[in-house]
Amino acid sequence: MRPQQDMWCVIGAGPSGLTTLKNLLAAGIPAECLEREDDVGGNWYFGSAASSVFASTRLISSKSLTAYTDFPMPQEWPAYPHHSQCLDYLRGYARHFGLVPHIRTHAAVERMQPAPGGGWTVHATGREARHYAGVVIATGHNREPRFPEIPGTFTGTLLHACHYKSPTQPLGIAGKRVLVIGGGNSGCDIAVDAAGHAATTVLSTRRGYYFVPRFLLGRPADLRGERLLKMGMPLWLRRLVSLRAIDREIGLPWRHGLPRPDHRLWETHPVINGDLCRRIDAGLVRPAGDVARFDGNAVVFADGSRAEFDIVICATGYRVTLPFIAPEHLCGDAEGVPRLFMNLLHPTRDDIAVVGLIQPDSGQWGLTDLQGKLVARMVVAAKQSPRAAAWLYRTRCRPSQSHSVRYVDSPRHRLEVEHFSYRRSLERLIASIDRRLRVHAS
Repeated sequence: MRPQQDMWCVIGAGPSGLTTLKNLLAAGIPAECLEREDDVGGNWYFGSAASSVFASTRLISSKSLTAYTDFPMPQEWPAYPHHSQCLDYLRGYARHFGLVPHIRTHAAVERMQPAPGGGWTVHATGREARHYAGVVIATGHNREPRFPEIPGTFTGTLLHACHYKSPTQPLGIAGKRVLVIGGGNSGCDIAVDAAGHAATTVLSTRRGYYFVPRFLLGRPADLRGERLLKMGMPLWLRRLVSLRAIDREIGLPWRHGLPRPDHRLWETHPVINGDLCRRIDAGLVRPAGDVARFDGNAVVFADGSRAEFDIVICATGYRVTLPFIAPEHLCGDAEGVPRLFMNLLHPTRDDIAVVGLIQPDSGQWGLTDLQGKLVARMVVAAKQSPRAAAWLYRTRCRPSQSHSVRYVDSPRHRLEVEHFSYRRSLERLIASIDRRLRVHAS
């Protein structure tokens, strides 16, 4: 079985898959996209099995730093669009670049394996197995919920954040005692969402965190930070300037009775939430420490205190899993997490890549757009320019450069990247391979 017309397969029609498909087609590479749902959008297709967003979700990065590189979001939209606008944007992107005819819906990939002689054999529901010249995995990493390992048994309702949709779905929380476990963006947003409806809302966190409001001095906070980065301001000074601005806007955590973080600003994934502190000050959300154990309908905290709850929502992240491919094919570590060059390229193979396997500290779609451009150039170089392909091979065999920020060692930060330096690295790689491709063409 030979791949027809050197066809590539993109798995997933969410934000990462759409831009990868666009960049492959723009480079003249035949490609099709396999999507398990009935339409595009991935995580932003609210109500689908692929989506973990809830009814009030909106972007935590500004539209300017989230959008694709060549498709800006409408100027009249708010700085932080609602999830429904994000879905409209993604579907508009697919139409604008003519991607829809290349997308096969209701085609969930069940397994894939290397094919003899190169390429990959992909098995998907409702389709015969097909041999592709290459595959780009773009299914995201919010697939398998990670529940905390807490001793004991909770006899109330235990949910993961991905199952929470609103104060009434999947169950009503009005008048209930609700505990949210996890201090990330989802946990804080759910605590704020629940506070106006539940009888009691408690937010349990393992450590203290810094909170960043969406706006600082009337502008999106991430655009303020972007300006400091473009000015070349050193990290220590950016921290000082940012902390003072945050303190003026919403107050630092300890001013609201929250614990002091055990790390410096930017050493954990930023929590973009100015409302939580106001809810705490108003007595609508009560902060608590780590959970030590469950005891029937009660929760015992690490400080020995005890409280009864009706509902526990675990906003404790996701395990990085790609169940349709054996971990060894992506150089997986002991837990099966792929070990790739820039979380993107296989160190030795030119026929596979993973786009979107990052968690940046700002908007992601522009970064995945650049990832897709680099993957497309890798494919072109492998077909047309042995010298350019050899250069990229040598480059991705080198040790990865260290981050400009050292992140707290936790599962939450396994895929964390500092967006500014990561974007510059991608842009430099694209420019370098473009020069080599031009030399070959001349």
